[in-house]
Amino acid sequence: MKLRSDINARTALVYGGAAFLLVIVGFRSIFATLDPDHVGLMTYLSIGALVLEFCLLILYAQSIYNLGPDDGHGSASGGEAAKAVSNMDQDAVASLASAVNGLKTELKGHNERMEALSSGVTRLVKGTVQKEIHNEVSRILTKAIKE
Repeated sequence: MKLRSDINARTALVYGGAAFLLVIVGFRSIFATLDPDHVGLMTYLSIGALVLEFCLLILYAQSIYNLGPDDGHGSASGGEAAKAVSNMDQDAVASLASAVNGLKTELKGHNERMEALSSGVTRLVKGTVQKEIHNEVSRILTKAIKE
């Protein structure tokens, strides 16, 4: 049996190694803390949990390994799936471009309104400031004439 070297095979090997490491470390811990005179329920539960986790990790590793190489050169259905995803991406880009154009138009309208408001505020400020200057000059001249 030849081992593959694609990413799925490597991931499966990592999970398999983790399963064996889990069993070794788990049983070592159990045996280190085991009281030969009293083997309790927790010891049996711990052993059961280790065995169950080992089996699940090996099953998961095997499932990942059986996915096959992930190089984009899969079966015909894989090619069709990639084409469907590409079409979905193109549709998404087209709808996004349409949305962006709509936003540009809307922002252009907002910018024009902001410019109109800005020029109105500028005229208001200039008019108010000019009136204040006129009133102050009038007050000073009136005061100067009276004196």
